Amino acid sequence: MSIQKIIEKLEPLPMDKHITSFVSTDSAGRIKIQYYFNNASGHFYARVYFGKKAQGPPGHVHGGAVSSVLDEAMGAAAWMNGYTAMTAKLEINFFKALKLGEEFFVEAWVEKPYDNKIELKGKIISNNNKVFAESTGLFILKSKDYFLAMGEMPQEMFKKIKD
Repeated sequence: MSIQKIIEKLEPLPMDKHITSFVSTDSAGRIKIQYYFNNASGHFYARVYFGKKAQGPPGHVHGGAVSSVLDEAMGAAAWMNGYTAMTAKLEINFFKALKLGEEFFVEAWVEKPYDNKIELKGKIISNNNKVFAESTGLFILKSKDYFLAMGEMPQEMFKKIKD
């Protein structure tokens, strides 16, 4: 089943309850994104639209914008599955440049948990299921207190986290 069809069956996550971030904060003209989570599979999804301020090559999305979206989606997949984690290593494979002004879909998931780290994977595809980029990330697990010491975070960020 396509990501688009999966997303159509899921409730959108409330974007106003997430902490401010480079990707998911309302950024007129840069990146417009809506997140979804499938509790049954543990997969995290997004609809994403890259505006003119996300341009790299003429008429196309900057690789850094693509990388940021995949990094945030993989991090969110970790957190939504109960892992308080942060990026240690991010690897992106670009297959085709994404055109500005088109809608794309993101999927991210936990590939393999270890004792103190977690491996995640992600991808960005078009509405016809063509893969434009894939990502692999190694995320380091940190305690809830570690993140709380970094700054204000909504308590709902930790609802799946075991102390």
